[in-house]
Amino acid sequence: MNSQKPKSKDFANWLRMASFLKPYKVRFASAILFGIVNALMGAALMQGVPIILRTVFPGPAGAGQLPGGGLGPIRSTTLDTIAGWLVRVLSDLWSTAVGSTATHTVQVTATISLVAFIMIIRAFSDYMNKYFLSWVGVRMITDIRQKVFVHIQNLSLDFYNKANVGDLISRLVNDCQQAQSAITTVIADSITQPFNIIVIGYVLLREDWKFSLAAVVLAPLCILPITIYGRKVRKTSKLSQENQGEIVSRLHENITGVRVVKAFHMERYEEGRFWETCYRQFSYQMKIVRSVNILSPLIEIVATLGVCVALYYAYRNHMPAEKFWGLLIGIFLLYNPIKNLSKLHTTIQKSLASTDRIFAILETKSTVVETPGAKDLAPIVNDIRLDDVSFRYDSKWVLQNVSLTIPHGKTIALVGPSGAGKTTLLNLLPRFYDPVTGAVLLDGTDIRQVRIESLRRQIAIVTQENILFNDTIRNNIRYGSFEAGGDQIIEAAKRAHAHDFIQHQPQGYDTVVGDKGIKLSGGQKQRLAIARAILKNPSILLLDEATSSLDTESERHVQEALEELIRGRTVVVIAHRLSTVQHADLIVVMEHGRIVEQGRHDELLARGTLYRKLYDLQFREG
Repeated sequence: MNSQKPKSKDFANWLRMASFLKPYKVRFASAILFGIVNALMGAALMQGVPIILRTVFPGPAGAGQLPGGGLGPIRSTTLDTIAGWLVRVLSDLWSTAVGSTATHTVQVTATISLVAFIMIIRAFSDYMNKYFLSWVGVRMITDIRQKVFVHIQNLSLDFYNKANVGDLISRLVNDCQQAQSAITTVIADSITQPFNIIVIGYVLLREDWKFSLAAVVLAPLCILPITIYGRKVRKTSKLSQENQGEIVSRLHENITGVRVVKAFHMERYEEGRFWETCYRQFSYQMKIVRSVNILSPLIEIVATLGVCVALYYAYRNHMPAEKFWGLLIGIFLLYNPIKNLSKLHTTIQKSLASTDRIFAILETKSTVVETPGAKDLAPIVNDIRLDDVSFRYDSKWVLQNVSLTIPHGKTIALVGPSGAGKTTLLNLLPRFYDPVTGAVLLDGTDIRQVRIESLRRQIAIVTQENILFNDTIRNNIRYGSFEAGGDQIIEAAKRAHAHDFIQHQPQGYDTVVGDKGIKLSGGQKQRLAIARAILKNPSILLLDEATSSLDTESERHVQEALEELIRGRTVVVIAHRLSTVQHADLIVVMEHGRIVEQGRHDELLARGTLYRKLYDLQFREG
């Protein structure tokens, strides 16, 4: 039972991969058609070899024989089969082109012209076959990557908490590339190569079945190494793809953390770690190379032995040279499709290792899902309420029985020691997570009953580390509302106290800020994030340590921008610096995932409990 499960899963993955092929079935069918034409031209060339030899090189061997009768008339009941019909057509083609009534010069000219025609058609069909297969394969990669990307975008934050960034990038880039061969190469070869074998094999068996069997009698010896090395390829390919993700992850960590690396003078250490990962990838790749490429020489050795057997057979049976060369051409034409089919198993195993990793992502379910029948959230006019909310990450409870009312248009500050659950509570409001128990209510409506897009459209978030995209300042601000015009963008920047420094940038609003806004200072990035939030014009504003990492001058500018942003909105702010929240309408103190007290600044100080303790710790020196 257990041994059949992987096979069943492999077949299911194949069907899922095939679904990406469906929109392009016309182009794929065209590729198969040109592959068939290519096979027919090979069979036609094989049929014509004896005629070419007797026509172009006349001698005693051909004396008294018609140039067009090289392989003789084909009479058999098997002509009713497709293969038989095709062979008859090809035979008639040569007989018509090289008629017995024509002069020898005309026969030679017709023969050479027909050879040129067949080779041109064969070359053209080979090109078109590869072109259409490549087109379909590359387009499928595009569709698969887009589907995986869209799926990742829709996963909840708990997926990203556990995911390895480098591994995700590797699956989108490298695994999708490997998966291309799972459909294009494998399906194409499984259709066209057997057709090649059927057509050419039919001609060989029809002309001299003993000779043909003698030539391919050793072919079954190839099956055992194909099976053995195919298993090795799949196992090693999976390890290679996982290690590729680790390489990308190490690069990502090193590049984004380059300041830390240099500050602690850890360049040699990082070089060593990266070398170990790369060398491991080298080892995996060489194992795959050995397993894949050993098959061709094995098959060539078997083919050579087969030809030797065929030569001995021809010698023993006094076979005419022109007939031997015709059959030998057929054997060599048969060799290529047999070789391609022999590689098919290793290709399948290699690609399945990648498809497993791709579909593992697609099978990942989001813990935050749209409720069937969910409605758009109307503009918020009343309070936000957390009703006995509890939440945990895996088995660790982060929030326990939290109940809180946030009045509309008021500013609420969440304070408390690290690990108190402040950020988790904040993340429940835009439904980044769903509570395990309890509910979050907006205007009395459970946010699980409204469309996620309509909920998040009314919420803006400004965090301690705001991500800016490697794009222009204008487009980074427009991220808040892509429908906004140029004047609205400038107005938002002015209200965020960002317009002046933007004007001093090399290209003003069209300046590209670099990866994560690296060309800007921390305060400048923060003000652009605030401008983005102003442009969005949200009903609810969430601030998570928005000024904690700034110097005094930058904090002053950002605080002025925040005062502009806060005006007239419901605001929930997290701050470790209590000086920034002293004027909040309500301060909520949290500890160990619970609300332990709440009130205004002066009230909490007067009580002398946890808030007073935190306050004294921060202001003891003053």
